[in-house]
Amino acid sequence: TMGTTVPTGTMSPTGTTLGPEHFEELYATRDDPWHADTSWYEQRKHRLTLAALPRKRYHRAVEPGCSTGALSELLAERCDEVFAFDFVECAVDAAKARVGRSEHVHVLHARFPDYWPFGVGDLVVWSDVPYYLSDVGWDAAVAGLDCWLEPGGHLIAVHSTGEPDHPRSAASIGRQLDQLDFLERVVGLVDEHFELGVWLRRPRELIV
Repeated sequence: TMGTTVPTGTMSPTGTTLGPEHFEELYATRDDPWHADTSWYEQRKHRLTLAALPRKRYHRAVEPGCSTGALSELLAERCDEVFAFDFVECAVDAAKARVGRSEHVHVLHARFPDYWPFGVGDLVVWSDVPYYLSDVGWDAAVAGLDCWLEPGGHLIAVHSTGEPDHPRSAASIGRQLDQLDFLERVVGLVDEHFELGVWLRRPRELIV
């Protein structure tokens, strides 16, 4: 993996990602730190995320770093089952309040990249998440992705490009995913403010 620097804040005890303290401070001063419900940029990005998904319907999806559940709510319309999680407790509470009436959406208090739902699924959504990972965390996330995403399933990764203090850049995430032999990029979009990509999980017999 690429050499990286760690932004202001401390890594989690596992050394995989920026610790929850960094994000808890953001939520302590505002209920919606990323303005998911008021920012046209965020609303547009979420709708482009849904529009980029190649299939009309997915069986099981996982969304780490779900924050207050704005994207989770949209994913619920396209998926039979959604596992959304965050490691900031107040964000989890807000997401539960938002999607709590949807019995097929499970909102959990858990840490990425350590947590993956049981079994396998056909959609992984990385929205503004992996660039907080250390190199150790990136390797753990890729290992989990390899185990959980079933052949024929999709990974969608969407990352803002305007934050230079992340451990890894949005562009580097796309390049690193392109290098994984079990993934094939099927969608690519470079916006002024973010990059979006969709990757297909190759059948295991096609991986050399």
